[in-house]
Amino acid sequence: MKTLTRSLKNSLFNLFSPTGATAEPPRRQRVEQLRVAMLDTLGKAGCEDHARLASKLQHEGDVLGLWYSRSELMAALADMHGETRARQEIAYLSERFRGLLPQAMLAEKHLGTH
Repeated sequence: MKTLTRSLKNSLFNLFSPTGATAEPPRRQRVEQLRVAMLDTLGKAGCEDHARLASKLQHEGDVLGLWYSRSELMAALADMHGETRARQEIAYLSERFRGLLPQAMLAEKHLGTH
C-alpha cells in the first residue's frame, strides 16, 4: 500500500511540477511537428509540383505513415535540389523520429547516413 501511495504521490508531483512545462511535447504534438517539418522541407513550390505527396503528408494518420513517406519525399527533394541535399534533409528529418518509433527502425541504415 505504501508503494502505491508513494507512486501516486510521485506521479502527481511530476504532473504538476514546474519542470513538466519544459518536458518533451506529447506524442501527438511531436507527430504534428514532424508533419509540418516534412511539408516545410518540400516547400510551397514542391507542394505544388508534388501535390500527391503533399496531400499524403497532410493526411497521413500516424507516425509510421510519415516514416514510410520519407522515400517519396527523398525522391521529390532529389528532383528539386539534387541527391546530396535531399539526403541531408532526409537525415535531419529522420533524426526527429527518435522517440516515436522503435529504436531498431532508427538504425543508421534507415536514417540515410551511409
